[in-house]
Amino acid sequence: MSHRATNWAIQQRGLAPATKLVLWHLCDRHNPDYGCFPSQDQLAADAEISRASLNTHLDKLELAGLIRRERRLDDDTKRQRTTRYFLGFEEEFALKPCPDSGHGSTPEPCPDLAKSRVQNLDTNPVSKEPVITTALDAGATREGRVEVSAGDEGPDLDAAEAACLAACGEGMTPAARAAITATTATIGAWLKAGYDLDLDVLPVIADRTARPRGSPIRTWDYFSQAIAARHAKRIAQGAKARGAGEAGAGPSVALGVPAVASGTPGGIPEHLLRLAAWINSGSYVPPSAFTNTTRDALLRAGLVTEATLRARQIY
Repeated sequence: MSHRATNWAIQQRGLAPATKLVLWHLCDRHNPDYGCFPSQDQLAADAEISRASLNTHLDKLELAGLIRRERRLDDDTKRQRTTRYFLGFEEEFALKPCPDSGHGSTPEPCPDLAKSRVQNLDTNPVSKEPVITTALDAGATREGRVEVSAGDEGPDLDAAEAACLAACGEGMTPAARAAITATTATIGAWLKAGYDLDLDVLPVIADRTARPRGSPIRTWDYFSQAIAARHAKRIAQGAKARGAGEAGAGPSVALGVPAVASGTPGGIPEHLLRLAAWINSGSYVPPSAFTNTTRDALLRAGLVTEATLRARQIY
C-alpha cells in the first residue's frame, strides 16, 4: 500500500464514485518500490464489481489521463502477464509508452488489445453512471468547479474538503473516503450557511468518525444536522456572553427570553436550540410547526435570521 498513491486518488475530481473507487483500489495496490501490478481478478474483487465493469472504469481512467496501462508478455512462453499500471503522479507516467502497446499516448486502444478479453455484457448488474470520459471533459469540469468555488461555494472548497477528510478517524473507511467526495457540494452549503469550518464542522466530523462503524458513511450530508446543532449552540453561548456584559441585564433578559424558560447553561430553552438546528440544517421544515411566539423567540435569541425564516416560509 502507498499512502502517497491513495492520497493522490482521493484528491482527483470529476469522476463518478464507482470510477473513483476503482482508482483508489488501484492506488492501494501500488508499491512505492516496485510499481503497480494487480491482476484484474484482484481489482474486481477489491471494488466488488465484475471484470467487465472493471475494464469499463479502467478505460475511463486512462482516457481521463489518470492512468496508463502497459501490456507485458512472458519472454519464454509469450503468455500475457499482469498489466503494469502507471499512475498519474509517478515520474514514469510521462515516459514514452511501449511501441507495441501504445497505451498512454492516445485514447485509441492498443492494436494487440483492440478486442477486449472480457465481454462487456448489457446484463451487467452494476448500474451505469455518467462519468468524465475524456481529458478535455475532465478539464472543463475542474474549471467549472473553480468558478463555483469563487462564488456560491466559498473561496477554497477543495482545501475545506481536504481538512474534512483529514479530520476523519477510523469510522471513515477508505472506500467511504473515495465515495464521499462525490458530495462535496454539501461542504459548500455548510460554508455558505455560515458554519465555521474549525469551530462547527471539523469537531463534529472528528467526533462522529472516531470509532469504527457498522455501516459506511457515503455522504457529507450525514453530518449536517449535528453541525447545525453545534453551530446554533455556539451562537447561543456567544449571545449569552454578550448579554452578560450589559450592565444590569442577566443572560435571559439580554436575549429577550423569559428567565423561567431557561433550560440550558446559555439561558436558552433546549427546545429552541433543537428548532434552530432543524431550521439551519436545510431540511424541509413545515411552517405549521412554528407559532409566532416561537418564531420571535428564535429571532431574539439570535439563533436564526429573518432571511432563513422567510426561505422556510415561516416569517
